[in-house]
Amino acid sequence: MARKRHFLKLVWAALLSAALLAAPVAAAAAEPSGETEARGPVLAIYTTGDMAGRVYRQDPLTGERVAAGYQNVASAMEQEREQVDAALLLDSGDAVDNSLLQDGGEAEALALRAIGYDVLVPGLNEFRLGPDARDGFFDALTAEEETAPVRVLSGNYLDGESQEPAAEGYAVLTAEVGGRAVRVGVLGLGAIDGAERLPASYCEGVDFAHGDNTENSYVWEWTEYWQEKLEGENCDLVVVVCHADRDVAADFAAQTTGIDLVVGGHGSAYADTVQNAAGENVSLVSGGGTDLTRTTVTFSAAGTPEVGESTLLSLEDYAPDDTLAGQVADELEKAEKQAGERVAVLTGDWIGETEPQYGPTPTATLAAASMLWATGADGALLCPRSLGDTDAAALFEEGANTAVLSLDGCAALLSDPTPLAAVELTGAQLKAWLDICAESYTAEEDGSISGGETADTLYGLDYTLYLGAPAGERVDGLTLDGEPVEDDQVLTVVVSARRLDDPDFPEGKVVWRSDLDERFAAQGGTPAAVLAACASELNRLVPMQLGSWAVYAGSVGGPLNRLEFITMLYELAGSPQPGASAAFIDVGDSSAAVWAAETGVVSGDGKGRLLPTQAVTREQAAVMLYNYARSLELSAPEDGPAAAELADAADVAAWARPAVEFCLRTGTLTADGSGRFLPGDTITREEAAEALEAFALYVEANQAR
Repeated sequence: MARKRHFLKLVWAALLSAALLAAPVAAAAAEPSGETEARGPVLAIYTTGDMAGRVYRQDPLTGERVAAGYQNVASAMEQEREQVDAALLLDSGDAVDNSLLQDGGEAEALALRAIGYDVLVPGLNEFRLGPDARDGFFDALTAEEETAPVRVLSGNYLDGESQEPAAEGYAVLTAEVGGRAVRVGVLGLGAIDGAERLPASYCEGVDFAHGDNTENSYVWEWTEYWQEKLEGENCDLVVVVCHADRDVAADFAAQTTGIDLVVGGHGSAYADTVQNAAGENVSLVSGGGTDLTRTTVTFSAAGTPEVGESTLLSLEDYAPDDTLAGQVADELEKAEKQAGERVAVLTGDWIGETEPQYGPTPTATLAAASMLWATGADGALLCPRSLGDTDAAALFEEGANTAVLSLDGCAALLSDPTPLAAVELTGAQLKAWLDICAESYTAEEDGSISGGETADTLYGLDYTLYLGAPAGERVDGLTLDGEPVEDDQVLTVVVSARRLDDPDFPEGKVVWRSDLDERFAAQGGTPAAVLAACASELNRLVPMQLGSWAVYAGSVGGPLNRLEFITMLYELAGSPQPGASAAFIDVGDSSAAVWAAETGVVSGDGKGRLLPTQAVTREQAAVMLYNYARSLELSAPEDGPAAAELADAADVAAWARPAVEFCLRTGTLTADGSGRFLPGDTITREEAAEALEAFALYVEANQAR
């Protein structure tokens, strides 16, 4: 792809110097179209931003097609340069990708130079590379090579001692348009919040705003420092590139004068006009990672430049450029190889028996373990939606005992790019948040539970959610290392940083962020980056347990229905995978119900129905426990209380007597102080939990023989 500058000559103004360096013209302009001739000579200023390293046609990490990348920009600019007399191409920053695949911006630098960019104003992504990689990226852009260099402009990236720009602050570009030299001043202001958004070690010796700019204001940087310097350059046009969202960029344009075009960043693409402090129109644009912006400049009969309409050109409308694809082919091969490199080895059974919003799964537990590894926190709050569409079990080939976890595997397991944060919360605050999360579940009429995809689940501690309990009382048994969590106890909990913007999330002291940790900053502090680092250190991963939690439809002291009791028994059994997909006509997706039918724990009503919402009586619970014990080939002790000796023995159904006697002799379900078993009374969740605990001890003791 040949680079066409169309009579464009660049003259760069070194900071605090009046000397101008003339850059050579790369190629002659094509003949203007008839439309261009009718309206006179045209200068067009093009911008992109937030491209986030989209250099290839396919993401080498995820395999997804890239719909709007630098190859599309290359095609668009080749067409656009044919239609105007001169063109300037600027990038407002975040050109590189802070992902698991890092090459220090080599591929992005190659693409920017090949396409013919004139200026890059670095954003936070560029600074997140780290000092060495950042400087290497800037050098790769500005070095004198076969392709013309890309100037790196940042008027607020300053030496901490001298307060002078560490890179060029601005440049004056001279474009030959219709036989007239048009001087365009371009000032870069980006990452002004770098001191708060970057690891502290990345900011040593540098500032991202002048010392007197105490509020980190783009307006201050212009009015108090740079405006006078640009006015002294006698520019025909002034462009300020500040990598800020639309509201900040619009406010900047409204409070200043002497600027013709403001280029922003972050958020969606836009092309607007706002009035400045003098009531004059100022163009406001941002590519938003999806569009190429075009702002046309025409000239009056007297040669006065007039800024015209700004337009968004959707990059998806342009085919990827084959020439650029060939130029970055070697870098793509390196990236694909890096994506497939081994991080760790998985062994053991990683098959999850439930969905991650209804109970712990091996993949979710691994994600939580990496969060705790990075921080040493007490617990990890994990939302199911932060997990990818695959799980660790899918990484195993059929029949294999081990699987390789690679970087692309980490990205597939944890697809949410939002950084993590560690927050100090009291026990009362943590319980209150889990109680709020319970609201995202629905207890269905058949006793099953739906929803919960947006809820946070807590790993590292033990607790139970009871959806049928009153608000504020839905969290029960919150313990840490076996000890109850007190309301005033302070815990450190890791959570998605997105939660910090949730008005319902409790306010606590943020003590850590993954994007401010230099171990993960270059990768954006993503959960996948944390997982990759943790897995690499551990080298071999096996399924683990980090506390236990469960969600039930009822309340602690409320009656238990048949499906709920079966589910508790199924979980006690280790949630084994049943052979069939369904067993009863009145129960939908329930592995617990199928397991219970296959093991003989329940047989239904003889008509193919489980009657899942029917309350469980004490004698029915005894029968289920007895049937499960028989499936394990366990029998009741020969000695002990007999069912016939109960004060209410006559009330025990004949079909339940062997089971009741089994429970009496194993201590699983006992008589009350009056010697009554109360066989027809419904069993509460609390009673069921105690019975299952006693049953588990009996099974453990007798299976060990």
